[in-house]
Amino acid sequence: SPEMYKYLLNWLTDEYINPKYMGQDAIFVHLFEKYHSKGLTAWLNEKQLESITRRAYMLMSNLVGEKAANLELIDTTGKVSPLYDINADYTVVVFWDPNCGHCKEEVPRLDSFYKANWKAKNVKIYAVMSENDKEGWIKFINKNDLKDWTHVYQTLQMIKAETEAQKPSFRQLYDITQTPTLYLLDNEKRIVGKKLTLQQLNDLLQVKWNASQKK
Repeated sequence: SPEMYKYLLNWLTDEYINPKYMGQDAIFVHLFEKYHSKGLTAWLNEKQLESITRRAYMLMSNLVGEKAANLELIDTTGKVSPLYDINADYTVVVFWDPNCGHCKEEVPRLDSFYKANWKAKNVKIYAVMSENDKEGWIKFINKNDLKDWTHVYQTLQMIKAETEAQKPSFRQLYDITQTPTLYLLDNEKRIVGKKLTLQQLNDLLQVKWNASQKK
């Protein structure tokens, strides 16, 4: 039934392009790969299809259960510090901006969670400055005593080279549309959780620790 096919595909696409539950964006990516990308939605106009395609490419590389994209960014000492060099049972990846009002509140709270419980359980934090304000970034790190994290950023030269090589940016690879954005990775750098609040992140870690104790 062509009409039922059209109705269901439209409904499922709308339902899962911005899903209610973490991980269900994989359904949207599946719909894109199986139907939209193969020209099986002739009723959509160019603008609609472009919007669906752009959203699918923002999600493909950060699905829950898949390995996170490696990031090779510059740390506070000027050296390249890859995400995959972090040796931890769990890695929290946070994308933040020192000039973002919400980040100014949440980033110190993240450090409080980390120092109170996570650090002792071999959780490490890989913190990516999302905007280019090196001076403000260093100032915020020192002011809030964020010493035990791996702090990284991308230089303007790196951004230019990436653009010229037509490589996806970390914003696309991790679907960064707002800050702060939090990801939780396991010891193999697989995505366990994403777009979490601090409390959700803490709760998820507790669930993982409790499950490992029962084994």
